[in-house]
Amino acid sequence: MSLEKFISDFEGAIEDLEAGSLNAQTNYQSLPVWDSLALLTVISMVDSEYGVSVSAAILNSCDSVASLYEKIIESSK
Repeated sequence: MSLEKFISDFEGAIEDLEAGSLNAQTNYQSLPVWDSLALLTVISMVDSEYGVSVSAAILNSCDSVASLYEKIIESSK
């Protein structure tokens, strides 16, 4: 899994988020579309696309798309 693919999957998972609107440094928690439904959608996407279970606590502890990606990579090992 590459960071670019993860960003694309993240954008696709969240309703009303335009493709190409995120980059590695984006603080997704500050996005206007970030809410509890978006959080659950990302948890589901990560589980189905990458076979990794992440908790809400992990998503809440990350400050950027890249830091979440790194946590997912660590969890998949």
